[in-house]
Amino acid sequence: MSEEQHKPLLSVVIPTLGRPVLATTIDSLAGTVLAKNIEVIVAGKIRDPELLSKITELGNAFAGFKHLDISFKQGDSSNKKNAGLHESLGEIVAFTDDDVKVGADWPSQILAPFEDKAVGMVSGPSLIPDDLPLMARLSGLALASGAAGYVAGRYRKGNKKPREIKWSGIIGCNMAFRKEIISSFDGFDTSFWPGEEMVAAFKTAATHKIVFQPGAALWHYPRATLFGFIKQIYGYGATRIRLLRTGLEFEFTTIIPALMILSFLVLLCLSVLSKTAAATLVALLLIYLAAAVAITLECFSRSRRFSDLLVVLLIPIMHVSYGIGEWIEIFFKNKDLSIKKHKSTGSH
Repeated sequence: MSEEQHKPLLSVVIPTLGRPVLATTIDSLAGTVLAKNIEVIVAGKIRDPELLSKITELGNAFAGFKHLDISFKQGDSSNKKNAGLHESLGEIVAFTDDDVKVGADWPSQILAPFEDKAVGMVSGPSLIPDDLPLMARLSGLALASGAAGYVAGRYRKGNKKPREIKWSGIIGCNMAFRKEIISSFDGFDTSFWPGEEMVAAFKTAATHKIVFQPGAALWHYPRATLFGFIKQIYGYGATRIRLLRTGLEFEFTTIIPALMILSFLVLLCLSVLSKTAAATLVALLLIYLAAAVAITLECFSRSRRFSDLLVVLLIPIMHVSYGIGEWIEIFFKNKDLSIKKHKSTGSH
């Protein structure tokens, strides 16, 4: 058989830290309709022999399966993605995290928009699994709520019709590229983490369309602790400033949390001297509270779970964490990476 005949419809690259949940990810891919037509490449060290044996056995369900036993001191996530990209045989290469579950039709759904030759990248929604502890569910709900702005679209199916989006509308745990396009700029920037997928999307958008495919949904496990959620959102804020520093497009809505914190602090200081400033501060806080309650009620109207009303507490925590991340990154470059830059990181 020729190499062309061996070529899979889709290559799926999974950078990993070797966590047990990886088996769930591989198992969900093995259960897809097109399993026999896709190639799966797991990139990262797996120190648990039992886990390695399990995913290798699951690998028999695919057209091809490879495990790349690799790790890197710097740019681990980007390097793992690039290694998988280099090994892939498909013309379309998808990337997921190692803690997701895909739907049965995920491969066909993420492939469909590529029928248009003008499409260079496709991303799909990252949904909240049902089997979650309360804090993890609230974390996911906060990110999928109106309080997250346009980013919420990444965490909802929304309209079933595929739509063209900007580079900033993609999500890194659920994305696919034409191999020739992402290879043309040497894949993911190994000096940029987290956010390397945003840089790749920005470069792709310069020459091709990016499509959001609601049908290409997967389920991603959110942070299960309050500290984990705060750290995640803080990192998002810091990454946004690094993206701007790299030269990516400025989007005003992304700096609103930073401006909000600054405004409140200025008004708080002025309130000591001015009743007008104090009244303005109170008014703004009441407006913010009303908006947070309205967003929370909207979440509740969709789920009808009374516990979901607690998301009202996470909304200000999310905004403050993001805004502080932006301010810290402005004045102290890469501060949030100072500890983890020497650690090996897989998916994120």
